[in-house]
Amino acid sequence: MKLRTNLRFCVTADKERPCKVFAFTSPKPQEGKSLTSANTAISFAMLGKETLLVDTDLRKPVQHRIWRIPYTTGLCDYLARICPLELIKVNDLPLSIACTGTIPPNPSELLSSDRMKQFVEYCSERYDYVILDTPPINTVADAQIISTFVDGVVIVAKSGSTTSDELNAAIEAVHHAGGNLCGVVLNNLNMKSLKSSYRYKSNHGDEYSEYYQTQRTE
Repeated sequence: MKLRTNLRFCVTADKERPCKVFAFTSPKPQEGKSLTSANTAISFAMLGKETLLVDTDLRKPVQHRIWRIPYTTGLCDYLARICPLELIKVNDLPLSIACTGTIPPNPSELLSSDRMKQFVEYCSERYDYVILDTPPINTVADAQIISTFVDGVVIVAKSGSTTSDELNAAIEAVHHAGGNLCGVVLNNLNMKSLKSSYRYKSNHGDEYSEYYQTQRTE
């Protein structure tokens, strides 16, 4: 996977070490950031790397639907100190998933809390790679908040949908927050329109429901 390879060469803003905690966002909704996040996490796990996928979209979470995970407690419940964080362990891969859980009335406050920053720091020590699926950065401030304490940010744009102004605004939002922009992924590209010497097949529409089992961690 070319995206995985490129991300493995990304370094932190201070260039002291390789990036291992990535936030995936998009200029606006429905641009494929959640599927891209899930597939990137799978790709790292297929290398044998301990990987954690976290749904940090506390307003309109998607990962539980992608994986067809029944309702479970999640990040919101953990950040609000309601209960321990419940992780979903993917069978046959070193991949765990943290869903959103109870939708909170104050998502920005939870994401900017010291507990959230400590959680990300702990995960960066426990896992080889951490993928955070964040809300669209041009819609709410949540992705900007998260970009301040992750190693790198990836913007997912949709071919034929995302305008240049929207993409530029998203890039500017990352820079304005002081985030480390690792790159832009162009999603939904019509490969038939490109003259290429190879064939491309995407399985982004696949569901992963048969691959998980539930575990609870404090």
